[in-house]
Amino acid sequence: MTAGRKGGSRVVRWIAKLWLALPLAALPCAHASEAPAADEVQRQSGVLHVRHAELLSVSGAGYSAPPRRAEDAELPSDGWKTVSLPHTAERELVPTSMGGVRTITDWYRIDLTQLAPSAQHRFLYLPRWKTLGHIAVYGDGVLLYQSHGSPVHNGYNHPLLMPLNATAHAMSPASVLIRVDRLRSSGSGFSTVWVGDQDSLNWRYQARQLLQVQLPFMGSAAFLAVGAFALAVWLGRRRGSLYLLFFAISAMAFLRTLHYYVSGENLPVSDGWFEWITVASLLWLIVLIHLFLQRLHQQPSAWLTRSSVALATASSIAAMPHAAFANLYLVTPLLNLMVLPIAVLIFTVNLHKALRARLPEGRLVAGWAVLAVAFTSYDGLLQNNLVSPESVYTSPYAIIGLFFIFSYIMFQRYTGAFAEVGRLNKGLAERLQAREAELEQSYQRMRVIENEHMLGAERRRLMQDMHDGLGSSLISAIRSVEQGVMNKAEISGVLKGCMDDLKLAIDSMESVDADLLLLLATLRFRLAPRIESAGLALRWEVQPVPALPWLDPGSALHILRIMQECVANVLRHTRATTICFSTTTDGRGVRVVIEDDGAGFDVDEALRRSGRGLRNQQRRASAIGGAVNWESSSAGTRFTLWLPLHHGAVPP
Repeated sequence: MTAGRKGGSRVVRWIAKLWLALPLAALPCAHASEAPAADEVQRQSGVLHVRHAELLSVSGAGYSAPPRRAEDAELPSDGWKTVSLPHTAERELVPTSMGGVRTITDWYRIDLTQLAPSAQHRFLYLPRWKTLGHIAVYGDGVLLYQSHGSPVHNGYNHPLLMPLNATAHAMSPASVLIRVDRLRSSGSGFSTVWVGDQDSLNWRYQARQLLQVQLPFMGSAAFLAVGAFALAVWLGRRRGSLYLLFFAISAMAFLRTLHYYVSGENLPVSDGWFEWITVASLLWLIVLIHLFLQRLHQQPSAWLTRSSVALATASSIAAMPHAAFANLYLVTPLLNLMVLPIAVLIFTVNLHKALRARLPEGRLVAGWAVLAVAFTSYDGLLQNNLVSPESVYTSPYAIIGLFFIFSYIMFQRYTGAFAEVGRLNKGLAERLQAREAELEQSYQRMRVIENEHMLGAERRRLMQDMHDGLGSSLISAIRSVEQGVMNKAEISGVLKGCMDDLKLAIDSMESVDADLLLLLATLRFRLAPRIESAGLALRWEVQPVPALPWLDPGSALHILRIMQECVANVLRHTRATTICFSTTTDGRGVRVVIEDDGAGFDVDEALRRSGRGLRNQQRRASAIGGAVNWESSSAGTRFTLWLPLHHGAVPP
C-alpha cells in the first residue's frame, strides 16, 4: 500500500472514532445550552426559563380536537398541582387491555407575569414534548398552535418554536396553557419551557433541531447514498457479497431512523405499518450486521445465523399490524428491550471471532458495539420516560458511527482490491517480460539453428550439384586427356562447359525475388557468348510473366540446369543456325520455350535409350512441380518447360 493510501486510511479511521465520540460530547452541550442556573435566567433581559408549571390531568375515552378557546374545555378551578419541569408520566411496560383506548389530557398552566407585557414578537420554545397524542398551545385562553398528523408519529422529536403574539400590535400573553393528549398506557414527557424574543431562542432551537433531526437525517441519507454506490459496485461485479450486505445494512438503517425526523404529516402508509417498518428494520439490521461481520472474519456460526434469521422472520410476521396481539406502538419499547440481549449475544460472538482472527477492523467494531449497546439502553430509558425528556436520542448517532466504520471497512476492501489488482498486474507484467525475454532467446537460438540448417542444406545442394555437373565433366575431361583421345579444342570446350556450370551454380545463390525474367536474363548473360561463338543466331522473345512465389535458390538452379542442358543439346546435336527463347502464360502456370531450326531427333527413341540429359531435365522439372516436353521434326525442335504459378498446381 502506498503512503497516500495509508494516510487516507488513517484519516477515515480517525473520523470513525470521532463520530463514535460525538454523541457523548453532544449530550452535555445540549443540556448546558438549555439549562442555565436560575439566577442566570433572571439576569437575561426579556427571557424566561420556566421550570415549574401547574398541571391538571383530565381522563377521557379517546382523542378529541382542542377547542378554539380554553374556556370551552370547562376546566375546573381546583385540582391543579404544581410540578417541576421537565415532567414525565411513566408508561406501562406491559400495556393493559384498556390502556390503548382510554386517554388522559394534561393541561400545563404557565404564569408569564414575570415578563412585562410587550407588543414586540415574543416566542415560546419547547425543546421536546413526547406523547402518543397531540399538543395545543393557548395564550390567554386563545388557541395559538396545534400539532397535526397522526397521534403516533406527531413530530415528537422536533423541537417547537412558535410566536405568542404574531399579529400586529398584539400584546404578549400573561399566561400560557399547553394541552397534551396521551394514552393511559403510553405515558408522556414534557420539557422545560423558554419564553423570550426570537434572537435569544432561535440559536437554542437551531442547536436542538440540528442534534435531534438534521444530523440523524443527514447521517442516514449519506449512509443510504454510499450503500447505493455499493449496490452499483455489486451489480457490476456480481461477486463480493460485502457490497450487497453493506447496501442492505444502509437501507435498514435508513428505515430504522425514519421516525426520528419524520413529522407524521402526509405519511404514505398507516401508523401501524410505519411502526412495523421501524421495528422490523431494527431486527433485520442486527441480522445483517451479523452476516456482514461473519463474512468479514470468515468464521461462520451456523447455529447463530439460523437462530437470528428465524427469530427476525417470526418477529416480523407476528408484529404485522393485522397479526399483532396489541397496538404495536404500545409494545414497541418492550420489543426493543427484548431485542437488546439478542443483539449483545450476536455482537459478542462476532467480535470474539474477529479479535481472535486478528482482524484489524475488529477493534473499531468492538468499540462501536459497546457504545451502540449503551446508546440503545439509554434510548430505551428515554422511550419509557425514565430519564429527562430533554435528552437527545443517541441511537441515530450509533447508526452514523456504524456508517463511518463500515464505510472505512469497505474503503479498505475497495482500495485493497485495487492494490491486489495492481500487484497482480505488476507480477503479470514481470512474468510477461520474463517470458518475452525467454521467447527472444528462443527466437535467436532458432534463427541460429535455422541459418545453420539453411547453410548446411545450401552447402549440400551445391556440393551435390557440383559433384553431378562440374565434377562429372572434369572427371570425364581428365580421363580423356590421360587417354589422349581429345585434342586441345575439345579440351577447351569441356573446360568452358565446366566454367559455365560453375557460373550457373554461383548465379543460383543470388536472390531473384520470385522473378523468373531476372533468372532468364542471368542465363542469357552467361550463355549468349557461347551461343554466338558457335555460330548460332540468338532471338530473345521473352514476355513479362507473373512472379513465382515459390522460386528460391534451389529451384532457380534446377531451372538454370534445365535451360543449360537444352542449349547444350542444341549446340552438340542439331546443327541449327538459330535458337529462340520465349515465354507465355496460361491459367495455372508459365511456359518457357526454346526453339531451334536444326535437323531434329526422335524424342521417343532418345528417351528409350535412357539419355542422361533428357532424364535429368525431367527429374529436375518434377522436383520443382513443373514439367518438360519436346516436339521435334526435320524443321527443328521445340522444348517447353512448364512452371506452376503456385505450389500444388497440376501440370497440363
